[in-house]
Amino acid sequence: MAHITSDSMKKQYKVCILAYSRVADVARQVISELPDGDVEYIIMESGLADEQAICVEEARRLGCEVFIAGPAGAALFATRYSYPVISFQVSDMDYMNAIRKALNQGHHRIGIMHYRYALPLDLKKYEYLMQAKLTELVYDEVPQVYEIAKKTSCDVLIGPVVVQDAADAAGKDSLLIYAGKDAIRDACLKAGELIKKMYDTRRSHVIAESVLDTAQLGIVVTSREGMIEFFNHTMQNYTGLALHQVSGRSLSDVFPNLPLSDFLKSGFNQQDSYHLINATMMRCVFRRLVVGIHEGGVLLTFHPNPHNRKKDRQHPVYTVAPVYKLEKVTAQSKEMSHIVNLCRQISPVEYATTLVGPAGCGREELAHCLHNASRRAGKPCITIDCATIIDDRAVEMLYGYSQGNNTTDGLLLTASGGSVIIKHPGLAGPRLQAVLQEALTVRQFFRPGMEAPMTLDLMFYTVVTDEEYHRIPAGLRRLLSILVLPIPSLHERKEDICLLFSNYVRQQLPGSRGNIVTEAMERVLMTYSWPGNVVELRAVSTRYAVLLKKAVTRTARYRYRLLLEAIGDETLESDIFSQYPVLCQRPVEQISPFQEAVRVLRTVFDETYEETAARLHMSRTTLWRLLHK
Repeated sequence: MAHITSDSMKKQYKVCILAYSRVADVARQVISELPDGDVEYIIMESGLADEQAICVEEARRLGCEVFIAGPAGAALFATRYSYPVISFQVSDMDYMNAIRKALNQGHHRIGIMHYRYALPLDLKKYEYLMQAKLTELVYDEVPQVYEIAKKTSCDVLIGPVVVQDAADAAGKDSLLIYAGKDAIRDACLKAGELIKKMYDTRRSHVIAESVLDTAQLGIVVTSREGMIEFFNHTMQNYTGLALHQVSGRSLSDVFPNLPLSDFLKSGFNQQDSYHLINATMMRCVFRRLVVGIHEGGVLLTFHPNPHNRKKDRQHPVYTVAPVYKLEKVTAQSKEMSHIVNLCRQISPVEYATTLVGPAGCGREELAHCLHNASRRAGKPCITIDCATIIDDRAVEMLYGYSQGNNTTDGLLLTASGGSVIIKHPGLAGPRLQAVLQEALTVRQFFRPGMEAPMTLDLMFYTVVTDEEYHRIPAGLRRLLSILVLPIPSLHERKEDICLLFSNYVRQQLPGSRGNIVTEAMERVLMTYSWPGNVVELRAVSTRYAVLLKKAVTRTARYRYRLLLEAIGDETLESDIFSQYPVLCQRPVEQISPFQEAVRVLRTVFDETYEETAARLHMSRTTLWRLLHK
């Protein structure tokens, strides 16, 4: 196994090429000829089976997120891993040259041996043209190659390296077949485009979730270069600046007193400090947006603190409960109505409750609803993010500390009488886990100087994804999950989508009248799968409202185009293609599913047949023929 890199410190994205030595040499040449960009190609010399697994593990350690392999390697890879893999295909010309070479060597019984993928050539046709006996030999796993090579009557075998090894063992001649430069170059370019699209999609989801989590605060999002990408309505009220005045500008130009460059140089993932914003002292929290291994910019949240209390600077409280009410939850769907009814039933119950659901589905907001529907309404509701608490400081952060005559209460004592919402409990260190377990079981706290132990009167809510839930240590999970409330994804509550969108738009445009969602817009909203759930829907509706606010005309057709722009044409297209894989098949074998997928595509994008054909990279004639089979 070997790998190469070039300018690794300057490259943002990493793609791994899995190939045996001959193809690896060609790949090195191809990479050297590619235009310089931000994609690093790491070559791993790999065979199949266990050797491939070792290479994949090493590539993941190096930060690779997309893989390239030959037809056999890609097929095997797809059965073992969920990472994206792109295959460089051996062309019919490559096979024809190998067959001609075998004939020139005096062989007439030629075996074409390959893994279980379709050959790019018609063997019957080539048998007739080249006057040779051609036999297709297919294997499912490496041991079969040796058995087939031994039993076949063919006197020469054409295939990859493993076929050569099997032919040698069987005493037969062999010819190596591998992809040419053009095929490898195309695969590299496709992989580069794919990893960038993956990153952009994930980054959008990270931003959207962060925005919803802190929607009551002033929010600014910058790019990696420090340019303002998002500036929420609350921040506009704080500063008196309109969105068009700051969008696309450097943060340093708009707020020269904010130490963005110092934060980026510090290496910290989160940092806070106090600054005057429009004559008001605010706590500004800088947080890196990290997508996988990549830096995705900075999220800034602004917390008003007009009194500039010393106590707040020493020990800020993370989150105070906004006013979320069960009565205001959009629940037109059967699934969400059921959840709201369950919340009404369990809100009076003092049992630790875990809300489980996909990222962005509104788990934390429902936890606030439960708090506000309980007897603890009006009392503190504090969110504790276990991922942000240094384990060595867990005791003082949660219980507080005494220093001389000064005493500082921790988060649990601050929330006493109210509720605590716990995020990312699976990332809690051993000491933090111990403190949480003690708080959940003993429910008492004693600090030197106290006359008697203090009772911790708290209700605990935990918000996690399915994956996070299973990462919580078993002992802590049992204590946090006396009751478990499954929260549906937006895909599972489609009846709520249009209503939610309308509500979010009206929040941004209070004076809006009439129907927000047209028939064409409804088709788009109901077709898109919303992988970011309610968070993504809210972000899209906000972008739509901002675009609509600046619009001169508001015709149904124009509003439909604004919605496509708010979601993103490429994002929507990629989503539909993932829902209907048949759109990517060449040749098209499943006619009926293909026809249905094309109908959805044309309906959503309101396209002509010619435009849809261009989107599918086929001629209009071919598309018409397939649709009328």
